[in-house]
Amino acid sequence: MPDHKWAPPEHPDVTLHQPLGFSVELAGPLATIDPPQPVYADIAFKTLPNLLHLPCFAIAPPDVAVLVQTSWQGRRQEVLVDRDHVFHRTIRPRNH
Repeated sequence: MPDHKWAPPEHPDVTLHQPLGFSVELAGPLATIDPPQPVYADIAFKTLPNLLHLPCFAIAPPDVAVLVQTSWQGRRQEVLVDRDHVFHRTIRPRNH
């Protein structure tokens, strides 16, 4: 009987859609928010035709744009979003 050598499975890395963010130069200096605030953000991606309305966390609020973190594709991404496309959201407390 031939010997079978075990090898870990090979999974190609998934290509992430790249968000189209606001220009860092136009946004100005970034301050930090501690703790990050829950928000919704309408984010454009290069290969998608429409904006996506995603749950995010605001981590820096300059005057023109907001730096948000999202994990829409299973990985954390940070993108500068125009302030007009960021909306407050509340997180419901967990019932224990």
